[in-house]
Amino acid sequence: MGLAVGLLSTLVALWIITSKVGDSVPRVVDYWPLFAGVGVAIAGWIVQGMVMYILARPQLTVKSVHPMDMVRIYLAAAFIGNVSPIRGAEIPYEVYLLRRRVGLPVGLGGGVVFTRGMLNSSVIGAASLVGVFFFSGLTHLSPQEFVAALALLVGVWAFVAWLVRRTSGEGGARRIGRGGVFSRLFGLYRELREGFALVWKQGPRVIALCVLLMAVYWALRLAIGPLALMAAGWEGNWLPVIVAQMIITSFVIPLTPTPGGSGGAELSFAALISPLVQPAMLLSGVLIWRGLTYFLLLLAGAFFVGWLHLHHGRGAGPGSPSSG
Repeated sequence: MGLAVGLLSTLVALWIITSKVGDSVPRVVDYWPLFAGVGVAIAGWIVQGMVMYILARPQLTVKSVHPMDMVRIYLAAAFIGNVSPIRGAEIPYEVYLLRRRVGLPVGLGGGVVFTRGMLNSSVIGAASLVGVFFFSGLTHLSPQEFVAALALLVGVWAFVAWLVRRTSGEGGARRIGRGGVFSRLFGLYRELREGFALVWKQGPRVIALCVLLMAVYWALRLAIGPLALMAAGWEGNWLPVIVAQMIITSFVIPLTPTPGGSGGAELSFAALISPLVQPAMLLSGVLIWRGLTYFLLLLAGAFFVGWLHLHHGRGAGPGSPSSG
C-alpha cells in the first residue's frame, strides 16, 4: 500500500513538472556521471553500515559478524522506512534485524539505531543550517532563526550527555520481564535507555569517528544531485544544488506525509533547481536524482529484505542454531 502511494505521488509530481516545462523527453546525455552517482550511492550505504558496526562492535557476541552484515540490515530497514505509510516504521524493524541477525538484545539494538539516527540528523541538520544561512540564493534564514535552531541542536546533545551520565548502561542486555502492559512498557523504556547509554559510554573517540563517517556519508549523498544533473547535460556550480538537497532532506521530506517523501521531494527539487538548469534538462535531472537517491535504495533494500528472511531465514540471534 505504501509503495503504491509513493509511486502514485511520484507520478503526479512528474506530471506537474512536465506540464511546466513542456513535452521534453527524459534522457541521459552523459553516462559517466550516472555511473559515478551509482557508485557514490553504494559507497554511502557502506558508510552507514560501518557506523552501525562501530557502534555495535563491543557488544557483539557473534564474532563472525562483519560490516557488510550491517550494510544489509541498513538497506533492508531503509526499504521498510521508504515504503511504509507509518513514519519511523524502519526503527523497530531494524532493532528486530539486529537481534535476529547479529544477536544484539533489544536495548542494545535500539541504542545503536537511535544513536545512528541522532548522528545522522545532527550532521545534516547542522550542515543545512550553515548552508541555508550563508547561501541565501535559494531561501532566507534570519540570524535569530539560525541561532535558535543551533541552540536547539546543542540542547539536544546536552540532554543526551545528561541522560548518559545518569544512566548506568548496565542493563542494556537484560530481557523484558513479564507483567502487565505498563510494566512491560516501562521495562522496554528502561532497557532502551540503558542500551543507549551503553553505546554512548564507549567514549568520545568512538562517537567522534561516527560523526566523521556521517559527514563522509552526507558528502557522498549530496554529491548525487550535481552528478544527476550532469548526466542530464548540465554544467554549473555544485553549491546551489547541494544546498537545495539539504533543504529537501531537512525540511521537506520530514514534513511530507507520503512514504519516502514521494511527490514532495521531486517537486521541491524541481522548484529549487529550475533557475539553475534549462527547462529541457529539468525533468531528466529530477528523474535521475530521484532514481539514485530513492529508487535505487528501494531495489537494493527489497533484495536484502528477501535475502535476510528467505535465503538466510534464521540468523545469529538468540535461539537460532548458529548462536551456539
